[in-house]
Amino acid sequence: MLLLITAISALSAGQSAQAAKQQARPNIVLLMCDDMGYEGVSAYGSQTYKTPHLDRLASQGLLFNHCYSTPICTTSRVQIMTGKYNHRNYVRFGFLDTNQITFGNLLRDAGYATAIAGKWQLGGDGKTVRDFGFDNYCLWQVSGGRDSRFWDPRIEQDGKLLDGLEEKFGPDVFCDYLCNFIHEKKEKPFFVYYPMVLVHWPFVPTPDSPPGGSRERSGKYDGQNGGVEYFPDMVNYLDKIVGRLIDQLKQDDLVDNTLFLFTCDNGCATNIVSQMGDQTIHGGKASLPDAGTHAALVAYWPAVIKPTGPINTLVDLSDILPTLVAATGAKLPADGPIDGVSFLPVLRGETQESRPWIFCHYSRNGLPREPKAAEKREEIIAKQQREIQAKTLGRFARTQRYKLYEDGRFYDISQDVLEKKNLPPGSSSAEAEAARKTLQAVHDQMGPWEPFSAGKDD
Repeated sequence: MLLLITAISALSAGQSAQAAKQQARPNIVLLMCDDMGYEGVSAYGSQTYKTPHLDRLASQGLLFNHCYSTPICTTSRVQIMTGKYNHRNYVRFGFLDTNQITFGNLLRDAGYATAIAGKWQLGGDGKTVRDFGFDNYCLWQVSGGRDSRFWDPRIEQDGKLLDGLEEKFGPDVFCDYLCNFIHEKKEKPFFVYYPMVLVHWPFVPTPDSPPGGSRERSGKYDGQNGGVEYFPDMVNYLDKIVGRLIDQLKQDDLVDNTLFLFTCDNGCATNIVSQMGDQTIHGGKASLPDAGTHAALVAYWPAVIKPTGPINTLVDLSDILPTLVAATGAKLPADGPIDGVSFLPVLRGETQESRPWIFCHYSRNGLPREPKAAEKREEIIAKQQREIQAKTLGRFARTQRYKLYEDGRFYDISQDVLEKKNLPPGSSSAEAEAARKTLQAVHDQMGPWEPFSAGKDD
């Protein structure tokens, strides 16, 4: 009898230890807003918007001064989900190559419950979403076209098109879904990925906006310049949703052991003007300078992060995947190189040292197949060169301070954020010339710009 009791006790202790180990793994909540650069978060010094919930997370967690994205949504979504720079796996706008492995796959394989809500716009259908690692989803633009995402939205949830949403605001539908998911899965580790539809155009009144303004479907909104006067309301509502998710984590006693990350996919739309101190920032979406690629990054994890104020660690969206893998004990994919570098040691307070450089390859529509006709090839190449010169296509590598485009243009961003003064070789300090050399080595490592994708047109 004593042996039996001992055996049962040992088994129970083993099960308890395993349960404790499972519980020790953090939950992950990752938000990526749509079309809002770092200037949309008041913790960075914005005087145009108020984001009290994000500001509170930043003050109690970490606020990254140097996080960078690509200039538009799809390129950033592919990068954040796969941990790879776009020259390796980007195909075209609105599409994620089905051969890719995402952070959803990796965390699901590690035993995490997975959910995605918000904006999909990556091709395929509900099966595609699950094939990329998300067993639970509530999404705009999955199998349907580009329909309304805000008032009276077209949303597909776990294989079914929702009805009865005529008076509903899409962001609330997504947030409700995720709050329910968090509550239902609170007994096991979970991964929530919320690529938000806010604050992308059309700029619309939110449920908290003053009376007036149309709450009809997309395409029927009033307001000057496409409703730009509603943009601050949309930023405020985005922040409110952040607060709702944090409240849900607190209600379920999960907040301490949850890594909560908030970032952005690209800069604001070009008709958005924001004020930060004495600096006026014109939205730079779809272009490579700072206003198109400088993203917010707020990290909040009460059990782990000790607040230190804003930090200058250099990161980009490719770093999210390896950070989540390191935090959860998942395994990196075996399908080729991961460009990102885990910043988990920064979250743990072990260092504020960062990777020495980041890289960006940007082509909104991917690269065309090479035409047979020489004249057509020359026409395409000439068009690309014009776009590279205009910084609406191309590549750069950068440190915190210096930025080198593949064509040789070199800038000291700390003194020239608008990139007006190209610094020719030999014209700058020893520090700048050392940075130029480092960044040129990055371009050499990544290989030259290729104007065409593999294969030729028939």
